[in-house]
Amino acid sequence: MASVLAAVGLAVAVAVFSFGHVVVAAPNSTNFESSALPSDPRLNPSVGNGYLATTVFSDTVYVSGIYNGRSTKTPSHRARIPSTSAIVLRTNLSSNATEKIFSLNVEQGVFYHRFLAGNFSLEHRIYAHRVYKHLLVTEVALKNTLRDPVRLNLTNAFGPPSADIEFERVELPRSSGHDAKINAMSGYIRITEEPDSAKLGVAVVWGDIPSQMVIQSSPEPQILYFITAIATSLDAKDFVTRAHEAYSVASQKPEMLIASHVKAWKELWDAGRIEVDGDLNLAQTISGSLYYTLSSLRSSRVFGLSPGGLATNGYNGHVFWDQETWMFPPLVLLHQDLARTCLSYRFERLQAAKEKSKKYGFKGAMFPWESALTGSEVCPGEIYSDYEQHIVGDIAFAVKQLWAASGDQHWLENEAFPLIKATAEFWVSRAVYNDSQKAYVICNVMPPDEYAEVVNNSAYTNTIAKLNLEFAYEVLPNASDSWKTIAENMYVPFDVTNNYHPEYDGYQGGEVKQADVILLGFPLMANMSLNVRRSDLRFYEPRTNPRGPAMTKSMFAIGWLDVGDYARAESSFNESFVNAKAPFMVWTEEADGGGAVNFITGAGGFLQSLLYGYGGMRIHGQSQLLFNPRLPPGATQMRFKGVDYHGNIIDFAIGRSESELLVQSRAQSAPFLQLVILSTGNKYRLETGIKVGISNELVVIEEIADYFVNA
Repeated sequence: MASVLAAVGLAVAVAVFSFGHVVVAAPNSTNFESSALPSDPRLNPSVGNGYLATTVFSDTVYVSGIYNGRSTKTPSHRARIPSTSAIVLRTNLSSNATEKIFSLNVEQGVFYHRFLAGNFSLEHRIYAHRVYKHLLVTEVALKNTLRDPVRLNLTNAFGPPSADIEFERVELPRSSGHDAKINAMSGYIRITEEPDSAKLGVAVVWGDIPSQMVIQSSPEPQILYFITAIATSLDAKDFVTRAHEAYSVASQKPEMLIASHVKAWKELWDAGRIEVDGDLNLAQTISGSLYYTLSSLRSSRVFGLSPGGLATNGYNGHVFWDQETWMFPPLVLLHQDLARTCLSYRFERLQAAKEKSKKYGFKGAMFPWESALTGSEVCPGEIYSDYEQHIVGDIAFAVKQLWAASGDQHWLENEAFPLIKATAEFWVSRAVYNDSQKAYVICNVMPPDEYAEVVNNSAYTNTIAKLNLEFAYEVLPNASDSWKTIAENMYVPFDVTNNYHPEYDGYQGGEVKQADVILLGFPLMANMSLNVRRSDLRFYEPRTNPRGPAMTKSMFAIGWLDVGDYARAESSFNESFVNAKAPFMVWTEEADGGGAVNFITGAGGFLQSLLYGYGGMRIHGQSQLLFNPRLPPGATQMRFKGVDYHGNIIDFAIGRSESELLVQSRAQSAPFLQLVILSTGNKYRLETGIKVGISNELVVIEEIADYFVNA
C-alpha cells in the first residue's frame, strides 16, 4: 500500500489498541471516554503544547502570540490558521456493525477515536507534540482481518481561507528518500497590533491527505502518519525553512513521535498534579482542569494565559487579570517554571505599561486590561481599558506569591524589582489624600464587579493597591517612605453598623457579577476578623449572579471553609465545577454552557478550591507554608503531588482524619524544612524520603531555624 503524509511506509505495530508505544487505558481519572462527540462542537476536547493548539476536528489551529487586528472595526484577536490535521475518517462498513469510542487521555495528551467492526479495527490519534513544539500529529492505526478489503474515506476540515493571514502556496523540495508530496503555505498577518509593529509571518508544512484508501486484509497492523509543522517569524527569521525542517525531521521516524510525546507529558504530570479517590467525576474534573491549563503553556515560550486557553479565540485570546488571579495560584505551587513564564510575559511588556500610564497622566506602570503580543492595550471596550486598574496590583501580588513560594531572592532582585517599583509608583500617582476622611482614596475605577461600572474607592482595588505598596516598601532598596504612609492610611470602605465591606462608596446592595469583596479574605488575606469575613460572605452570596463566571463559587467555597461553615462550603464547592462539561470536562464560562469555551479561568478557580480551600494551604509571608487539610465531599483521599516550596518538592496525602507529608527531593541550594504542629508546638525536621504523619489540623512548614529538632 502506498504511504500517506510524512512520506513513510506503513509501520507495523504490536496489536490493535496497543499500537506502538501507547497502552490504552480504561475510563479513569485521566482518560475520558464517550460513544459520541458532544452535540455542541465547542465542547470537543483540545490538544495543545503551549506553542500551538486546536480543538479536535475543528478547522482552526492557533499559535501562541500570533494575532491580527487593531482597530475598532477589526479588533485584535487570535489569527486563524486553517487546519491540515482535522481529518475525519469513514469506512464503507455498515454502521450497525460498528462500535465507536472517543476518548481524551490527558495523562498522555492524546485524543483517540477508536472504531471496531468485527475483525476490522481503527485507532485515530491526534496530539500536539509536547517536545517538538512545531508539530501537530495525526496517526491512524489499522488492522483488517476481514476477508474483503475495507474502503477508508478521509476528509480534512481545512475550512475557508484565513481572513487573518495572507497565505500563499510555497513550493518545497521533497524530503530526502521519500516520495510523498509535501505541501506548504506561508503568509503574514493582515493588520498589526500597533501601526509600527512588525507583520508576523506563519508557515504551514504538511503532506497530502488522500480522499480514499483501500485497506487490504492482512494479519499485520498498519499505521498511517499525517504530520503538520507550523513555524512563525517570532521563532525564526526564515520561518518557512524552520517549518520545513521540523516536518522533515519528524517524517524520518514518525513511529518514534508518540513515545517521546507521552514521556514528556508523564514528566509534566509527575512534576505537579492533584489526585482524588472516591469520586470519578471530581477526579476527571481536576485532571481536565490542569490539562487544559498545561496544554496552553510551555516554559520555553514566554507568553501568557488567556481565559479561553490556547485552543480557542475566547476573549480574542487576550491576557487579562485572569492569568494572575485565577490560573496562576495553582501553578505557583505545582508548576513554578510555568508560573515564572506567566510573569516573564509581564516583565517583557513593562515598557508598554509605562507608556500607557504616561498617556493617562499617571506615573509608573499601568498594565492594560487586555494585552496580546506587544503589551499595549487591546481591549475593545474603553470603559474597561480606562478604569479596570486593579490589574496593576493583581500582577504585583502574583510576583509576591511566587517570591514567597520559591524563596528566590535572586529572581526577585534581577527580574521583578523594576515591575514592583513601577506598580507602586502607579498607585502613588492614583491615590489622593482626602482631608475629610483622613485617608488616601482612589477614585474613578471599575472593580472586579463590572456591573458597577465606574465608582470611587472600590474595596478590592484599594486593598490590592495597599498590598502592592506594602510589598514594594518591604523588598525594594531605597523604597520611598510615602509608599508606607499611603499603604498605612489607605481607605477601604467598611460598614460598622452591619460589620461588612461595602463594595465601593455608595454601594446600595445591588447584584454583583462575580467574586469581588470576598476576594479580600482570599487570595488577598486582608487583615480582618472571622466575624467580618463571615459577614462579607453572608452579605454577598445571595447578591452574586448565579449565572456569573465559573470561578466565583470556588472563592465562596474557600471562604466558607475558612470561617468553619462546612455545609455552605460543600454546597459552593459542588456548584463550582458544574461548568466542566462531560464527557471531556471542557469548561464553559457560564453554567448553562454560555460564554467563553474552554474557560480555564474557571478551571483555575476550581483548582484553588482544592489546594487553598480543602487543602488549607496558604503561602504566608516569605517564611511559612500553612497546611490545614480536609477532604472535599465525595473523596476518600486527596493527594497533592510535587508541591514546590523553597526548592523542596513535597507530596501531601490527605485522608479522613490523618495526612502524610513526604519530601521527594530538595534542590542543592534549598534550605531544610521543619513541620510545626501549632496545637502542641512540636517541631519535626522534614527529611528527604521519610514520610511524616499528622492529624488533620493546622500545621506550618517553614525553613529550619534550629538543626536539633525532634526526629
